[in-house]
Amino acid sequence: MVVVDFIMIALIAVTMLVMFFYDYPGNWRNRKLIYGVRNRGEFKDSPVSEDVDRIASANRKTALIIMSVILVLAVLTVFIPDEVIRITVWSMMVIPSLVIMMIPYAKGNREMKTLKRTIGIASGKGQTFTDLKSAGSVHALKIVNILIPNIIAVVFFITALLSDLGVVKLQGIISGMGGNAPAGIAIMAGSFMSVGLIILPIAIMMDNIRNEVISEDSDVNMNYNRARKKAMADSMVQVTWINTAFIICAMALYLVIPAELITLILVGIYVLLVMGAVILMARKNIMIDRRYRKETTVAPDDDDNWLLGQFYYNPDDRRLNVEKRMGIGGTINLAHPAGKVIAAVSILLLLGSFMAIGYMLMLGKSPMSVRIEDGNVICHHVIDTYKVPVSSISDVSLEDTSALKYYREYGVAMDPVFTGNFTVNGEHGCSMFINKNVGNCIRFISDGDVYYITGSTVEETLQIYEDLT
Repeated sequence: MVVVDFIMIALIAVTMLVMFFYDYPGNWRNRKLIYGVRNRGEFKDSPVSEDVDRIASANRKTALIIMSVILVLAVLTVFIPDEVIRITVWSMMVIPSLVIMMIPYAKGNREMKTLKRTIGIASGKGQTFTDLKSAGSVHALKIVNILIPNIIAVVFFITALLSDLGVVKLQGIISGMGGNAPAGIAIMAGSFMSVGLIILPIAIMMDNIRNEVISEDSDVNMNYNRARKKAMADSMVQVTWINTAFIICAMALYLVIPAELITLILVGIYVLLVMGAVILMARKNIMIDRRYRKETTVAPDDDDNWLLGQFYYNPDDRRLNVEKRMGIGGTINLAHPAGKVIAAVSILLLLGSFMAIGYMLMLGKSPMSVRIEDGNVICHHVIDTYKVPVSSISDVSLEDTSALKYYREYGVAMDPVFTGNFTVNGEHGCSMFINKNVGNCIRFISDGDVYYITGSTVEETLQIYEDLT
């Protein structure tokens, strides 16, 4: 599973690097924000600039150390021999790593706010500016550009679904497998299609976000906001096309021959392309801010509305969505009633994701057993996965597990546990309940369905086989 290892390390590494270089700049003088506090002329005057240098340098160094430790731990995880534990560790690392990387940023934000008060800059909490001439008139997203890839994705998903339902035969037709390749591609296509459909409202929301006022000249404000919104819109369109391209490539792969390894390689390329689009957008935003720095004549002071420089809380602001100060994109106003609901749902989803990861770990490490009880063959893995009447069983044989060639359609495939529906030796729709570490498995037919099962040990498997025969 070298490809999975590469994908996980690449995902963590690219995320950390983007976060580090975007939020912890080496030269704060060229940035609009310093740890979530608006940059201003007073910060560049001596001796205040020396204090800002110290704050920026110290927290950047801390962030660099944290990032290096996270990357080293991610690489060292490769040496965990158990694949299930290895993938679980990586999955559990992502969110905590992001949170830990925010700590120097939060510390820098607190120090910059203290510095503001020390040099006598009064808080302007609640202060906002609106350019009535350009309000609501600056947009950069062409809806058709993001609708087209989504429509294509929907068409391919419907095609994949019809294939899985047996209405059309697509899988493996070029390789001569004649529809005996694994089904289940609709699940993959549907998953990635949903990502594109989620991006669509986010792109519209970001294009309609309130324009920022940086100058007393309305034309400057319009050009600045148009440039930033175009950078965001272009990135959203790019990611949507990458999403659709992945669906097309994965389905084209299934037309030739099913291969999970090649699919994983495609996922790795997909992750790198998406990260590339994000990096490109971040670079464009930095260049835009640098370009308009000399034209900035209005600087609303709403630093105190940003908790730790990351979370926006302003009861006097009716907006639900605002541009983020840490990272890229938008965030919600936690003081807005809908914002509170979204925050609560997000926390529940986060907790749910950790529970799902824990459940998958439990599946991978829980023992599998097979027993004959009350006239049924019962396959148990956490729950009773299969319950097959002995009276319906025919064509019982003992097979060499290592000689089987199988592809997952849907179910669990975490070495050594393989349960669910698989295509086995070109035979579609087989029910598998196999511990790969057990050398032999039992194959039988029940009511036209093919089963491959093993007990938790070789001895248990042989005993079940003898009982059935």
